[in-house]
Order: sequence, then structure tokens, then C-alpha cells
Amino acid sequence: MTLLVIKAANRRGMLHEITGVIKDYASIEWVFVSIPSETERVIAMRLSDSLPISALDRLRGGINGVHDIWASHEAPMELVGFDKEILRSILMHMVQSGGEVHAFLTKLGYEMGLSMASTMLRTKYEIPSNATMSKVLETAINMLVVMNLTRSVESISMSMDKSGHIVNVSLLEPFDLDAGLPFTRGYLLGLLKVLLKCDCSLDAVINRSRVTFYIKGR
Repeated sequence: MTLLVIKAANRRGMLHEITGVIKDYASIEWVFVSIPSETERVIAMRLSDSLPISALDRLRGGINGVHDIWASHEAPMELVGFDKEILRSILMHMVQSGGEVHAFLTKLGYEMGLSMASTMLRTKYEIPSNATMSKVLETAINMLVVMNLTRSVESISMSMDKSGHIVNVSLLEPFDLDAGLPFTRGYLLGLLKVLLKCDCSLDAVINRSRVTFYIKGR
């Protein structure tokens, strides 16, 4: 899979021209279009395969108005450039168009959490092989701050009881707070599915802009 993000002029026919090039090389799984200003749009796509350099060159040089192209095969780790305002714009667009926002964002967060945890366990980010699972979890959750999807991580605790793992996480101003936290819930559940190797239940308590998640692994 490849995540492709294109910054381009906001003009008629732009999306049609871009997808016309991409379809010569890969299938397009989904497309988002965010319009952060009157003159610019951001197009995000998930593709079934990688794009060769020749395809990227066609997009850059053959389409008038393409400003920047960014492609990643490790999409969740690279979403630093896919910032909170763009995600909010996508969310609002889906709300206004009657899309099923909650289910989609939950799935998106869950898949991203799965990939994030799996990537970290492969030690790409130099997590020592003897690191405790709580340290890996802390690193993965703090990626939400790095990606500008929550303002800060206030606390993380992990313990065990007779029924299994208990994880408590407190976040300040997650980006999807007003939408019911679907992405953040999905992300945490995806992380823990990999790290704890079990399904989890999750409850959230909201106190203004602070959210505390109570998660139990069973």
C-alpha cells in the first residue's frame, strides 16, 4: 500500500487529471480532497501499489498546478505532514455530505494503530529489544502529539489484574473530540491489539478538553 499526498492548485479538473495518471500504475483505494484555502487543495489517496519515479515525474511535470507530492510506504509513521487542520477539514466535509464519519474514522484510526505498533516492534525507531511493553506503548501514544492529532499526553499507566491488562491514558485536546473521538479510540484499540495481543474494551471520560481512556484487555 502507498499513501500519496498531493498539494495542488484548487482548479477545475485537477483531481481528474491526477487520477488519470495514477490509474496507469495502481488502483486507487480511497481519495480525500481537502480545500484549506481558495487557491490550494490537498488530495490524499491510498493506492494498491507503489508508484515508480516515472509516474511521480508525470504528476510533477505534466499537470499544471501540482505544488508538492509526497508518497510513503510507511504511511502511519509519515502522517506528520497530514496535519490536524486537514483531518478536521476532511471530517467536516464528510459531515456536510452525509458520510458515515464515525465508522470510517474508527476504522482509519484502528488500522493506523495496528501499523504503528507493528512498525515500532520491528525496532525501526531504535526501541531497544529489552524495552518494556509500557515503554513501547508510551512511544506509540506520544506519536499522536508528534502528528499534531492531540495537544499533549497527560499520563499513561499500565497494570495487570485477574482479568487481564488495564491501561489508562489521559490526552489533552484530541483533534476528534467534538466528533466523539472515533479516530483516537480506534488508534488506541489498534495499538493494544498488537502490543497486548488481545481485544480490548474502551471507555472514555471527557472533562472539557481532557479525555481519560480506560482500557481493559481480555
